[in-house]
Amino acid sequence: MDLMSRLFPTVGLLVVLSGPFPAFAQLDAPTALSDFAGCSHHTCTWTRLSGQTLFHEGDLTYGPDFEGNGDFVLRRANKELLRTGLKDLSASTSVVWSDDKRSFAVTWSNGGAIGNFSVRVFHIDGDSATEWPAAQQAFDIFKARHWCRTRGDNIQAYRWLPDSRALVLVLSVYPTSDCGKDLGHTEAYVVDAPTGNVKEHWGIRRLNAYMGLHPE
Repeated sequence: MDLMSRLFPTVGLLVVLSGPFPAFAQLDAPTALSDFAGCSHHTCTWTRLSGQTLFHEGDLTYGPDFEGNGDFVLRRANKELLRTGLKDLSASTSVVWSDDKRSFAVTWSNGGAIGNFSVRVFHIDGDSATEWPAAQQAFDIFKARHWCRTRGDNIQAYRWLPDSRALVLVLSVYPTSDCGKDLGHTEAYVVDAPTGNVKEHWGIRRLNAYMGLHPE
């Protein structure tokens, strides 16, 4: 079963990776409906249904502390490098790693298959992990042009570029009728993760083409 089927099994709008291209799309993202927990390419995903799950990246282990309060925890051996809450987490979580294994982006949902998705980005330096302001500028730019007054917008981390510094973020309006003419509208932004500065803006055709060549 492919990643799309496992993570986005029954509802929502699917990304079409070959023509004809849709006017809008939404990532196969963490959902409240899937019980899949595992890894594909650079991304690992877990759900509350999957129970206590630990993932490995080199000498690092990470995952949810479901036995505690659900914090995201990152460790090297017995040393805890990061413990942080994911605000209003109620569904699933995915983590996508950079090629150099020193940076990662966390996407999670507080509402299941169609949102509300949030992103936080971290960089590992020795035995500490620092949060990078990767997402805010892209979110603000998208919000200024496309905004669902009743629900807000979604943001998801898709993939790191080979320099392990640039990150592809996908911004989308909820695909529901109460969001008006912008419902489901989706764009991508390539950001410089340490600063959050937007480097490139991609429309849906370019995003779909990139996802076809670089599946997660």
